Amino acid sequence: MDTDNLAVYSLVEQLRGYSHKQFTGKLELYSVKEYKWSIYYCHGRLVWASGGVHNHRRWRRIIKQHNVQIDLSKISLRTPEEVKLWDYHVLVILMKRMTLTREQISPIIESFIHEVLFDIIQHAANERITYYCDFEDEITPVIALIHAEHAIDRVYQEWWTWRKVGIADFSPNLAPWIKRSEQLKEEASELTYKTLITILDGRRSLRELSTWLKKDLFHLVQSLMAYYHRGLIGLAEVADIQSPIQSILSNKEFTKEPTSDSTQLSEGNQPKITIMPRPLIACVDDSNQVCATIEQIVTGFGFGFLGIRDSIKVLSLLVDHKPEMIILDLVMPIVGGYELCAQIRRIPDFKDTPILILTSNDTLIDRIRSHFVGATAFISKTSGNDKIGEQIKRYLLIEDQALKAEVYMENNHDSSDFPS
Repeated sequence: MDTDNLAVYSLVEQLRGYSHKQFTGKLELYSVKEYKWSIYYCHGRLVWASGGVHNHRRWRRIIKQHNVQIDLSKISLRTPEEVKLWDYHVLVILMKRMTLTREQISPIIESFIHEVLFDIIQHAANERITYYCDFEDEITPVIALIHAEHAIDRVYQEWWTWRKVGIADFSPNLAPWIKRSEQLKEEASELTYKTLITILDGRRSLRELSTWLKKDLFHLVQSLMAYYHRGLIGLAEVADIQSPIQSILSNKEFTKEPTSDSTQLSEGNQPKITIMPRPLIACVDDSNQVCATIEQIVTGFGFGFLGIRDSIKVLSLLVDHKPEMIILDLVMPIVGGYELCAQIRRIPDFKDTPILILTSNDTLIDRIRSHFVGATAFISKTSGNDKIGEQIKRYLLIEDQALKAEVYMENNHDSSDFPS
């Protein structure tokens, strides 16, 4: 038996063992990469599972997948215990209100348990998993009791199927993105190319694509792996979304007050727009020295800075942080600046974001090509810090003036009074 299969087999036996022992409580599992999962048992049956890399994305997707509409503004969580397990207690509240029956909620819980178990098993094949058993942390009330061995065996067989076809190492939490669009256009049919360009934007995980397209996850991953192995698409980690918990807390003890880092323009008690005083500038460059230089310049202006040195993670990090300006190196390994610029421009959030190309090759051909992929302007690496700073301020000021105009128009119906 090979090493990864042995580790998975050991994990599966461990999970089954808690069922055999009629365990009641919480089993916490930890990976070397500091991922944490929680599995709740009741007399050897599975009650709930959560945690991992996409806890909040999982909630949003599975709820939508089961066609459940939830108005979180009408749900109140009143105790620390409910807040800690908000995802489970939202389902408890819906059952108590008879919005959903126990029979309707049970398959939702099974979906959560299934995904968490799969992620744990997949991690166990690649890294060491440690355990912590808490007999006192019981989950109440219990909505459903899922047969543990059946659920574990089903997930184990699914992982084994993935392993047999060679995709066991590809996490369904990764987000695919177009790596070589021109080559893909040449090799794929016109319909396939248009479809892939539309859906593979580096923002949706494979699981989210499966739900969105209503396509079986296993077959979706299989079909995309052919393009991955030919270097036409890439797979990037995508961060979890913000927890929806802030919109469902009713107790002020758990509600964050607005910070002083933003100024709110409002009419009555309803805020219209929030202006952040520290624009965020992202610098995409594999050179530590260049990133450090740009950071020194932008922080000197009082702006926020995001340095990205790994071109594979660019799209997901930009989507997560939404910078007001992107400074992009032209020559980088794996994915070049032109291709990255074109990819960024396909993302709606960055349609109008200033993208400044950072280069040592400021030729006419470079300028023409950068124009076609959507770059805003050039910054020469040899122009000196002062001139680089002037370029940065120039395009941020344009954005700032547009924002001021938008805010002014929002609060003044007569546009003729707008100051020059």
